[in-house]
Amino acid sequence: MNRRKMGVRFFLLIGLSFLPALAQATTIIEPTFPGLVHQAEVIAVGTVTGIQEQWDAARQAPITLITFSNLTVLKGDPGDATMTLEFLGGHTLDGRVLTVAGVPRFAIGEKHVVFCAGNHRDFCPLVGLWQGLLRVTFDPQRGEEIVNDNFQVPITGIQDGKFLKLTPEVSSGEPLSLSIFLDLIKQEMGNAYSQ
Repeated sequence: MNRRKMGVRFFLLIGLSFLPALAQATTIIEPTFPGLVHQAEVIAVGTVTGIQEQWDAARQAPITLITFSNLTVLKGDPGDATMTLEFLGGHTLDGRVLTVAGVPRFAIGEKHVVFCAGNHRDFCPLVGLWQGLLRVTFDPQRGEEIVNDNFQVPITGIQDGKFLKLTPEVSSGEPLSLSIFLDLIKQEMGNAYSQ
């Protein structure tokens, strides 16, 4: 084997050894609330009614299709009564599972507010990865739906373009209702036209 081929193989092996470390590091700059609204091509509220894995022959990688139904669309046009978002990840042909750090996981029946951009183009069609997905849950004490971040931390408001959250360190404030949150999105969308 000549020296050039040996050198290429050496650098290929060294490069491949760093891939696991790189694959685990996902750094995203936190978008502001106005940034989420204005960067999104589609903003919708919907319930997960389908999760389907497929092999993408062009990319030589698995993809997972998440279908949302019962849509309330605030921005953009999903093109149908349902909306299907395409995420990189799932089972490979040899049975292993490809996961991408920072990409949310879904379950049938969950309700979400999604801020979408780059569907069928980017590896994750959410603005700011997990930050472009808010989970909607029912608060039995208040008798209404509330908005949580991807990690189920209730959102209590928006201040200086950032979400205020109900955490153990910050225990004041009431979780934001879905209806008020949707009004805030509409208000922010209106701000874009008034500037």
